[in-house]
Amino acid sequence: MLSVAIITKNEESRIKACLESVKWADEIVVVDSGSKDNTLKIAREYTEKIFEVNLQDFSSLRNLATEKASGNWVLFVDSDERVLEPLKKEIETVIALSDYSAYAISRKNIIFGQEVKYGPFWPDWVIRLFKKDSFEGWIGQVHETLKFKGDLGYSKNSLLHLTHRNTDQIILKSLEWSKIDAKLRFASKHPKMSGWRFLRIFVAEIFNQGILRKGFFNGTIGVMDSILQVFSLYITYVRLWQLQQPEDLNKVYDNLDKKLIENQFRY
Repeated sequence: MLSVAIITKNEESRIKACLESVKWADEIVVVDSGSKDNTLKIAREYTEKIFEVNLQDFSSLRNLATEKASGNWVLFVDSDERVLEPLKKEIETVIALSDYSAYAISRKNIIFGQEVKYGPFWPDWVIRLFKKDSFEGWIGQVHETLKFKGDLGYSKNSLLHLTHRNTDQIILKSLEWSKIDAKLRFASKHPKMSGWRFLRIFVAEIFNQGILRKGFFNGTIGVMDSILQVFSLYITYVRLWQLQQPEDLNKVYDNLDKKLIENQFRY
């Protein structure tokens, strides 16, 4: 028996096609972390196993979804991913015959409307299919990874990943992820941020995204994506700098207003 698990939050424009691509599974489990749109209304057309929770880190959400899945195999699919027909047939064969405990599945990535295959975007392996009795847990709050017992296999066919749909989607996602990432770095006692450290990180990430990951050598899409990835990391470190300040910045500004009023706006 195969359970498909999907983590959602405000995915009304993406969730229907995702669910259509996995409706052949024996069971669909949806774990939602606070959708305010029609995500859950759409999901209820495909499954009754919907769990609304107040969890934000991805490992906790995936662990809960795994716990709620009743299949002996579990497949995780994100709302912006689609199970293509060749992969569907391969999964049906795998869960019937395979001796592997888990499978890494490659992803075809659509970036700004175009399929790209440079650097990190191909084959872009993600471990998403596993036997439930081999499962040990998802770890990591942002880029979560699967721990399992046994051997790992690799799929011959791919998921389709419809990411980087527009600038707003990318920046909003970066802003959300940077909050978690900054808190993790702060909790690990990251060295205090300073001007030279910001500059070094910026230059190193430009080199990483543009040269090592080959973004600058893959046309307009590659250049745009590289710069946006640099921006995402930069925002994480700006947030980290804020956390490292001795006083919350909102309180600083509140105190300034208070003093201005007291001094009749003499600054």
